[in-house]
Amino acid sequence: MLHRSARVRAGQRVLIHGAAGGVGSALLQLGRLAGLELYGTCSLQGGSVVSDLGGIPIDYQHLDFVKEIHRLTSEGVDVVFDSIGGTHIWRSRKALRPGGRVVAYGLTGSLCGGRLASGRSGHRHRFRAIAIFGLYIAGGWLLPGRKRVVPYSIQWLKRLRPALFRQDLIALFDLLQQRKIKPLIAQRLPLAEARQAHELLGIGGITGKIVLVRNGSSPRSGAA
Repeated sequence: MLHRSARVRAGQRVLIHGAAGGVGSALLQLGRLAGLELYGTCSLQGGSVVSDLGGIPIDYQHLDFVKEIHRLTSEGVDVVFDSIGGTHIWRSRKALRPGGRVVAYGLTGSLCGGRLASGRSGHRHRFRAIAIFGLYIAGGWLLPGRKRVVPYSIQWLKRLRPALFRQDLIALFDLLQQRKIKPLIAQRLPLAEARQAHELLGIGGITGKIVLVRNGSSPRSGAA
């Protein structure tokens, strides 16, 4: 996402939503290695995590992140990483400087209690979310300001560009092996409790990653 979708360069300003979570904390660590100026939305309790990882925390529960970004940077950021989706993408776009881009992934805003809505209403909900997403992508090209909305999916990359996927995976494991980045672990849960893990992610406020361990392994053992 940083180098292929966002095309970041050292010194650029980046806003990460959910910066204290699993993906957000990884983006902070990778962004610091890339020499980026980092901002991250988080809950009040996640602020210290964001600060420790080199970012400037923005308490999304009490602050308007768009106004706060423009207060801190004047013209806005170069890139926003938005995992929420829906109408939230439009607000993320407002935090961009001219020529910036929103990288949209995950789209957790379409979840309810960590799960997609089911049944007839669920189908309408998913179709509406996809339609809104498509309009935002088109709007990035049609509206003034050259502010793009770029979708990212690791599954698309793996399926359509397997060589690039493998290259990125090797680079990631090299960084882990060299201890240049370190995943933050919020909780370890048995694989049988995967549904509960999704619900916790849907609720939000999790600091770090939730790791599923093999059934029969001790959640405290660290086996993954």
